[in-house]
Amino acid sequence: MTTTVTDHQPTAEAGFRHDALLYAGPEQFVARAAAFVRDALEHEQPVLIAVIEPRRSLLHDELGPDAQHVEFLDMWTLGRNPARIIPAWQQWVERHQGSPRGFRGIGEPIWAERSPQALLECQIHEQLLNTAFDDGPPWWLLCPYDTEGLPEPVITRAHDTHPGILDGEAHRRSTRYPHHELSFGSMFAMPLPDPDPAQVRCQHSFGLEDLTVLRTEVDTDARALGLPPARATDLVLAVNELITNSIRHGGGHGTLRLWQEQDELVCEVRDRGLIDDPLIGRRRPRLDRPGGAGLWLTNQLCDLVQIRSTLETGTIVRIRVALT
Repeated sequence: MTTTVTDHQPTAEAGFRHDALLYAGPEQFVARAAAFVRDALEHEQPVLIAVIEPRRSLLHDELGPDAQHVEFLDMWTLGRNPARIIPAWQQWVERHQGSPRGFRGIGEPIWAERSPQALLECQIHEQLLNTAFDDGPPWWLLCPYDTEGLPEPVITRAHDTHPGILDGEAHRRSTRYPHHELSFGSMFAMPLPDPDPAQVRCQHSFGLEDLTVLRTEVDTDARALGLPPARATDLVLAVNELITNSIRHGGGHGTLRLWQEQDELVCEVRDRGLIDDPLIGRRRPRLDRPGGAGLWLTNQLCDLVQIRSTLETGTIVRIRVALT
């Protein structure tokens, strides 16, 4: 059964609605996104739009005077590390959770220029949106997917991560959601490709007594590989958080590796700990809830953070920082 974009308004009974918006090219994006926004404004619902250029400007221009009633975020900056996106939506929800008419958002985490590793983390992010907001107040989030610009497997995966699909004016439930490959256990067990051993710049086992030496070595190697000083400092701080987590929660020791992969510097920390919170590092730390602050800070400092954790492998946190 299909419905139209106006057939479903978020209500207390409906809860969080998370749909993929399928479109082909800029003109369809503008037309379909603008219809969604204007329908929200007609129902006096606040709207936040987080997309990349040129879609942001195209949509802003199409909305004309209505654009002044809409909030915009630059997803290129916000979503470079997709783990930063849920906290932004969390703030939006907290601001409007008392709205009697509900509220809406358009969020574009996936675009054609994403690297394969970033794309994988974006797909995990799309699934985690359901975990983050399904039990919260009612609101409607639309995630655009360009069927002309994105590979077919990416479009297929959108059906796996979104309970609803909006194609034109027709809305339908996804027959592929929820997908077994995107359960919490499966996501955290997805393999990460090993680097060429010849690329590994340093590899060390560590304990508490090695913190100072490792910080110095990471800083030296990062600068030698061309990372600007300020970003090298960010990387050292992130690595320090990961090593400290391993010492506190991962059995007191772990292994550090660092290498260059194309135009990125990659650093990995492994230990024998186990992470059981799928949203770790994706919630703003709270004083009344211990844990997660180290991975939160790591997400703020790095361009990509990948977390894998199983009983068999322990925990792997791999961070990436662009060299340019």
